[in-house]
Amino acid sequence: MDFEEYLELQSETFAQLYRCLPISPLNADDNGGNRVIMPQSALDRLGYLHIEYPMQFQIQNANTLQASHCGVLEFTADEGFVHIPAMMMEHLGLKESDLVLLQSTSLPRATFVKLRPHTNRFFNVSDKKYLLEHSLSKYVCLTTGETIAVTATAATREGTYYLDVVETRPANAVCTIETDCEVEFELALAHAHPVAELGAAMQVEDDAPARFTGAAMRMDGKPVEEEAKKAMTPSSAAADARPKTGLQFGPSVPANSVNEDDGGKRFTGKKHSLYD
Repeated sequence: MDFEEYLELQSETFAQLYRCLPISPLNADDNGGNRVIMPQSALDRLGYLHIEYPMQFQIQNANTLQASHCGVLEFTADEGFVHIPAMMMEHLGLKESDLVLLQSTSLPRATFVKLRPHTNRFFNVSDKKYLLEHSLSKYVCLTTGETIAVTATAATREGTYYLDVVETRPANAVCTIETDCEVEFELALAHAHPVAELGAAMQVEDDAPARFTGAAMRMDGKPVEEEAKKAMTPSSAAADARPKTGLQFGPSVPANSVNEDDGGKRFTGKKHSLYD
């Protein structure tokens, strides 16, 4: 957007450009969640606007225009800067000191979310309901197409799991605070890899180059007959139109050269004896 559009947007709602920084220097717990840290001036300004709680913002990479949604953790950042969780910076393609646009918004309450775990290990979690309820408290909202991290408590020692947000209802971005939401899981992302690898292997097998395509050689150094070469090639069967129903000794005789008047007799040559 140009500067005039930016000023007009500011007059209607909260909209502010900030330089982004990682959240980890101010908040040691940077393991999932989508709450950012904003400066005190943002809170002062938001106080004059009719903002719904919990506060929700659209966050956008000012260069690529890629967007997601977030909440706010606190207002302790230096003026002109916003601290963002590492996963959100990666999702938006942001580097330190890149410009981001934060704009206040109001999202509908989530009624349905479809998630896709990255590994099958997630399905071995003993209490998925508790894990999601505990971890999603760090997320004010969910946006279709992003990846979230859910982390088990230290007592369970079950680690961190990554899930893609495949679908959200009733909109592509929804609020997850104080709502009853149905959750559905797709097959794990890693589950499709063996199938893809098998398909690739089959394709390689189908496209494999022909083997043993070099010139034929004899052990005694004599030249190889042309007919023998033809017999070694896959196309020899199609190239040789003679019947393959028996062996043929001596000169070639066409199959239709037998005189029907002779009753079709074979082996009509002269008779010889070893005693003559």
